[in-house]
Amino acid sequence: MIHWRKLPNGHYSLDEVIRIFSVSVFDVTPQEEARLDEIVREAQHFQETRRINDFDESLDTWIYANETSPTGYQNYRIITDEILDYRARVKGEMIDQVIKQGIYEIYYHPSSRRLVALCRKEDAFKATGIFEVRFPMQLEKHKFNILGIIEESTDVRGARFNVQIETVTGVSLKGSNINGTQYYLNMLQAGQLTGVVVTYDHGEKTVTFRISVDGTLLFYTGLSEYECLDFIDMLYTI
Repeated sequence: MIHWRKLPNGHYSLDEVIRIFSVSVFDVTPQEEARLDEIVREAQHFQETRRINDFDESLDTWIYANETSPTGYQNYRIITDEILDYRARVKGEMIDQVIKQGIYEIYYHPSSRRLVALCRKEDAFKATGIFEVRFPMQLEKHKFNILGIIEESTDVRGARFNVQIETVTGVSLKGSNINGTQYYLNMLQAGQLTGVVVTYDHGEKTVTFRISVDGTLLFYTGLSEYECLDFIDMLYTI
């Protein structure tokens, strides 16, 4: 998505390219004192055989270790064969399943024990599940302090901001001092909070993100992947 900025003379200028992407973050617990910083140094290949459409198919999974971010996040690219239930006809014969190739990208920080999946929530569990099965670790999806984020966002301290709180009833709250209203307190007591959308300046760029109560992040931003990782680190401090 391209964002255009309106100039004082009424013309428009190309400001920045806005990307929309989902992020899920998992806290990592090593198993049996495993040294997780050494789990993947080079490309890994795993293979298994599954019976599909009355035929023994070989399913492959590759994990490629790529570059490391300045703050210590190791990038991994996962390419894996996936079985899908799909009724179709191939060369005159009916089949019930097909094999597709899934491609996922994740970042792992060994010292922070943090796994970040840059993909849809459903795919994030697939990608991180491969790590959990193949390597000695347990994963738990991180739930950010959403009430703390609301409080920090409404305390703007001179920064440009916009806050929108979402509820299960479809009602949304906007503006400053949202968390000081009686409606907000009633909403919390009724368990109606579903997520919050926050927009504010981060360095020289504007960051808009939605965070749901289950911890899933949805970014609308021109930040790079490395900048988003730094932003996630900041959210951990709230």
